[in-house]
Amino acid sequence: MKNKFILLEMNRQNEIRADVNMTIKSLGITKVEKISVKIDTGCPYTSIPVRKLGISNDRALRMKLSDCADPEIKKEISFGVNDTREKVESDKEKFRNRKYMELQSVTFQHNDLEIDFDGITLKKDSVKISYDRTGNILIGMDILSQMDIHIGNSRTLGKTLFLACPYDSMNADYLGALNEHFDLQ
Repeated sequence: MKNKFILLEMNRQNEIRADVNMTIKSLGITKVEKISVKIDTGCPYTSIPVRKLGISNDRALRMKLSDCADPEIKKEISFGVNDTREKVESDKEKFRNRKYMELQSVTFQHNDLEIDFDGITLKKDSVKISYDRTGNILIGMDILSQMDIHIGNSRTLGKTLFLACPYDSMNADYLGALNEHFDLQ
């Protein structure tokens, strides 16, 4: 049976994670199944380290070379909270000089992302792909903003839950779950 809303429990590491199916059509990646993603309300954009999708290091290198050479692929740099000022400045200089292969902080914009949360499918026209990073696949606010979201302590389970439903498919089951867990009507 297809789910009518997303219900996830916060884990012991204070993370909200899900196993999803994913497709990125512009990369020819279709239906990667049961891939772990992290819900990140502090991340403005969804970010996918492509090697987390089962892509080998060698194939990821070839894909990066191809994207670096393609003027139609939009390139950006992104930094983590632990990056030093020196690293940021050095990477910005390399980016200005189009030395993309030397940058682990470069991302490449690809098209036609679909994420299936066990029956709830969310789509995004573009997504940021990294070929060098190996961290978490982060589902950011660009995707999360497509949904009505509540995060809080469930009054019935006594656990922190993430409860969400796409705006375009609000339904009585979701509204019932809001009432059950959060006493929202």
